[in-house]
Amino acid sequence: MAKDLRADSGVPVKDSKPGRRFPWRLWLYAILMTGTTAAGCYFAWQYRSGGKTAKADLGTCAKNLGALQTSTGKVTTDLKSCTDQLGALTLKSTQLEKTSTEANKSLTATQEELTALRAQKAEADKRMAAIEDIRKQFAKMIDTGQLRVTARRGQLVLSLPSEVLFPTGSSDLSKQGEYAVVEVAAVLKKLPDRRFLVVGHTDNQDFVKPKDAPAGSAACAPADNWQLSTARALTVTRVLVTAGMKAENIVPSGVGANDPVADNGTPAGRQKNRRIEIALLPALEELPPLPANLTEESAPKKP
Repeated sequence: MAKDLRADSGVPVKDSKPGRRFPWRLWLYAILMTGTTAAGCYFAWQYRSGGKTAKADLGTCAKNLGALQTSTGKVTTDLKSCTDQLGALTLKSTQLEKTSTEANKSLTATQEELTALRAQKAEADKRMAAIEDIRKQFAKMIDTGQLRVTARRGQLVLSLPSEVLFPTGSSDLSKQGEYAVVEVAAVLKKLPDRRFLVVGHTDNQDFVKPKDAPAGSAACAPADNWQLSTARALTVTRVLVTAGMKAENIVPSGVGANDPVADNGTPAGRQKNRRIEIALLPALEELPPLPANLTEESAPKKP
């Protein structure tokens, strides 16, 4: 009854029972759960988005990997081709260097040979000039038939007929023959550095001792054509030395009938074969070089 009266009087009446408290914990839990759910949804969405992106990136990477593998294969092929070409070019370069080296050696040898040939030509020209000069100086004797200037075996040869020099079967010079030899010596002694070979020749007729040979000369008379040719060469050599030529530059020899220049079957041929030849020997510089292992013997020095 008392509760109602207070209500009628317009005065608020407080409930005598205590009021209910606000559920903060429940709200916080709900908020937390909602946030957690939202975060989970967000991360799930992010995961799905990332997965799609990753899958797309994986596809792109796989595609790029395939292209790179193809490109790598092509690069490998190109690299192998370049390596092969490099090897071929290196081999070719080595061959070219070898060829170039050989060509340089050949060029050097050719230049040396050319220099040697030029020197030989100069010597040959000098020799030809000397020969021509000798021919000019012997022109008078050549014109009178006392002398012939020829070439045999590459050597200059002065040929004097035996009829001009010696009586038949004799090794003693006639006066005309002695004059002829002295005239020859007057020209040849102008070549003091050259050596000469004096060679006696006969025909193939049996040697006959001259009927007018002095008594007691049988012991020293020539026994055959070979000895006669040698004796005549010695006689000419002595006259050449007496006329002023160096004895060490003259080599006398006799070959008998073993080196004919004409047919011994005719009188004219036998006449040509009876002769004295003075051959101009080649100088050392005109001869081919000897092997380097040969020891050169020098002449003893003169006192």
